[in-house]
Amino acid sequence: MPAPLPSRSFRGLPGRIGQLLLAPRAALERVDREGGGFNDALWLVALAAVTFRFPQLCEALLGLSEPSSDALLRVVSVVASEVVTAAWVVLPAAVVITVLAGARRDSSRDLELAAACYAPYFAASAVFRVVDAVAGRPTLPRLVAELVAGAATLPAFVRAVLVARRRTGAFPAPVLEQPRRPAAVAGLVVAAIASLGLAGNAVWSARHVRDLLPVRSGQPAPTFTLPRVDGQPGSVALASLRGQVVVLDFWATYCPPCRLMMPILDDLHGQWSGKGVSFVGVDSDGDLSPEALQEFLAQHPIPYPNVSDDGALGARYKVRALPTLFIVGKDGAIRDTFVGFTSKGTLTRALERADSAP
Repeated sequence: MPAPLPSRSFRGLPGRIGQLLLAPRAALERVDREGGGFNDALWLVALAAVTFRFPQLCEALLGLSEPSSDALLRVVSVVASEVVTAAWVVLPAAVVITVLAGARRDSSRDLELAAACYAPYFAASAVFRVVDAVAGRPTLPRLVAELVAGAATLPAFVRAVLVARRRTGAFPAPVLEQPRRPAAVAGLVVAAIASLGLAGNAVWSARHVRDLLPVRSGQPAPTFTLPRVDGQPGSVALASLRGQVVVLDFWATYCPPCRLMMPILDDLHGQWSGKGVSFVGVDSDGDLSPEALQEFLAQHPIPYPNVSDDGALGARYKVRALPTLFIVGKDGAIRDTFVGFTSKGTLTRALERADSAP
């Protein structure tokens, strides 16, 4: 098996990233002929997930200790969020490069060039993300960081278009320039910046480890008292339901799985409401007006009380996706947690376990 090209090996990643920053024309000509732009973008995505999303990654990994239905999904979603960010850069760039390349288009090579353009975007946005990590909070509007990162990507993108347009031999093929020492140094600087982000996020995670711990089975359910928003007077207090099994359903009007769950919860309410089980819906739209919410509930009747959450209650229950259902036992402790669409049979078995518990 032949040895990998130096420019394609993982060891040469800092040099390739640095070359894209210091000599984008040479770097993109190399990518157009050798490929590797897409693989390097994936390495940067993985680096971003570990360094800039370290608290979320810790929270997801800590959640693996609990038998929650979304434990593994949360780990995957940390990386997926970075993949989506990269896709917003790479895919539109690939489409434009292919269109502007005209008769010389090559979809696979165009995608490699577009993926290579993610490197300057990553480097520019890393500076802002490091500042946020060290400060422990967002310091600038996200739009500002996106605009600066987009501007940093533009020179590489223009070069990528030019490389694509002349790839068929209309001009003499240049000698491919491999990354040199200055490029490697520039790439290592980018890695050092990412390391600062990791350090800042690690410090924050150590200071807020209790906030990262999942809501565990057997843990007392966070109490609340919230006014009803379903057109009925009064409020719902979790403490007043002590001695009953409580189903807390965190949902939102924009959430398709939440709507799919409504008939199931309606059926379960009809079967269990007379057996010491109470159901409470928690609308998690946040900024939805009371009138819009009541209009939605009029079109999708829910037979049990509903309250509205501005995000504070969801944060206490550490809700990260919708729908999320909690089964609270008669003693006020959380018995089970379910995330996403959950079958009627699964919920029925959970209610039977909670109802039979002392």
